[in-house]
Amino acid sequence: MKEVAEVVFLGIKPYSESSLWVRFFSEKHGLQNGIIKGGKKKKIKPFVLGLYHVSFYRWSDSGLQNIVDLERSRSLEGTYNSPVKILIAFFVAESLKSFLNNEVVDQSFFAFIKSSIIDLNKEVKVKAFPVLFLARLIHYSGHQPLKTEGGGLLKFDIKTGVFDPQEASNDCVDDPLLVASIYDLFYNAGKNLDGRENRIFNILLSYCAYHIPSYESRQSVEIIRETLYD
Repeated sequence: MKEVAEVVFLGIKPYSESSLWVRFFSEKHGLQNGIIKGGKKKKIKPFVLGLYHVSFYRWSDSGLQNIVDLERSRSLEGTYNSPVKILIAFFVAESLKSFLNNEVVDQSFFAFIKSSIIDLNKEVKVKAFPVLFLARLIHYSGHQPLKTEGGGLLKFDIKTGVFDPQEASNDCVDDPLLVASIYDLFYNAGKNLDGRENRIFNILLSYCAYHIPSYESRQSVEIIRETLYD
């Protein structure tokens, strides 16, 4: 029986002389692996973090899915015509794969992924995007930093995830300007990072390592740092 679903590709590798192995996520079936038969020769090529409608035959609940056809569900030239955005797309895909491995997401996570992809495609301030994406991922995962009652914005404890903690850990940000920017990211939808993208990016990566189990992005982080923040 034929089934069509909208998916986002998170990983693509050669599988045979003409076919491709893909890791993908869909609203209905979650994280899956599949084979695109003849994928290397198809007119429409799959790209990492691309949105596609794909056709399956004989969908199975386990093992590799057999993808027989695909077409773009969203035009993303703004991303794939930009070498820098392509690098960011790999970072986003790597972050998503590590989070999805926790198996703690529901179907609404596809809407989050899709909106992130569309935002990257139209983003003008590319240096800010990795920071904004990590903040959204932290918020979506339910690990948003905590506010203390009546507290100010003098410190941010990365390890405990608390602004102005009564007792700080050994991994604490004590620059008030940085703390205020991080607070605005989570509580005021702040996007003005005032040239602090590099420092905030590193802080949020450390935060993810503490608070999101299995979070991993090492393969792409150094490239992001060298390309955007060096």
